[in-house]
Amino acid sequence: MPNNPFHLQFMVFVAVLAVSNAKAQNITVVNSGFESVSRALAGGEQTNGVGGSDTLVGTRFPFPFGVGIVDWSDPLTVPGWHSQTVAFGAPVEIFAGVLRPTAFNGTPFITGIEGEYVLSIQAAIVGQATTATLQPSTTYTLSFLGGISAFDSDYFLSASLTAVDAGVTLPTEGQPGVTRLALSNCCLPPTQEPDGIMRRYAFSYTSPDVLPASLLGTKIGINLFGSDGLPRVIYDDVTLTATPVPCGDRLLGDVNHDGAFNISDTPSFANALLDPNSLNLEDRCVADINRDGEVDGRDIQEYLDLLISQ
Repeated sequence: MPNNPFHLQFMVFVAVLAVSNAKAQNITVVNSGFESVSRALAGGEQTNGVGGSDTLVGTRFPFPFGVGIVDWSDPLTVPGWHSQTVAFGAPVEIFAGVLRPTAFNGTPFITGIEGEYVLSIQAAIVGQATTATLQPSTTYTLSFLGGISAFDSDYFLSASLTAVDAGVTLPTEGQPGVTRLALSNCCLPPTQEPDGIMRRYAFSYTSPDVLPASLLGTKIGINLFGSDGLPRVIYDDVTLTATPVPCGDRLLGDVNHDGAFNISDTPSFANALLDPNSLNLEDRCVADINRDGEVDGRDIQEYLDLLISQ
């Protein structure tokens, strides 16, 4: 056994796991609070679209009533997020962008934001493709702050989770290679009048046990929607988590039957790898970490990633 390459790989793997414990995985959202911009914005200034780290965008001063001449004298970039953009120097307005809100005649534009900046959207969609590959039997939960400005008519907030193919440069709904997984049904402000207060909203999507072929290898995407054109919908502090769903009454990875997934499952997981044919259906489910229908050496890296991310 000591000369078995698989055995040696597993022993190194177990040593690394010894420092780990278990919780749900946080998926990285680049520029989750819209605070990362390549230069500071003035009060009331908003970017004319968002194009990620590689696309310069101009700015407008739409504050407080939503219109403004596009200014290209000091363009900037907004990492992570994408919307429709225009060619450098074009005067066309894009009604989505990072805004530095301020007060108008003593009334705050909106309260409860995190940091200095928010995302403001009208008649547009803003999206981001994460680096996380869509996994089967997993619950993805998107959470964000949202609100309607104190100067706009009442409206609702809407977001979606998507699957994004590799190579998609504009990861927003309606683009080839972007598939909607779930649309929020959570986000009606509590009054029929805009009160200029940000509130926390969340919704979830649970992937099937077996992913359809069209979704294999896709990345989890986030879409944030604007209004029908008049009120400004405001977003901030976007977070995304992934939690494996149970196999029957047990969590993915809970090979030792103790009701939790943690380092104590490792000896039982090792035994499952060494003799997968001895497993009943439920044990096979919880030990098949990469969800490919087999319990084998290909589950080791997935087990490691799952455990150290908890």
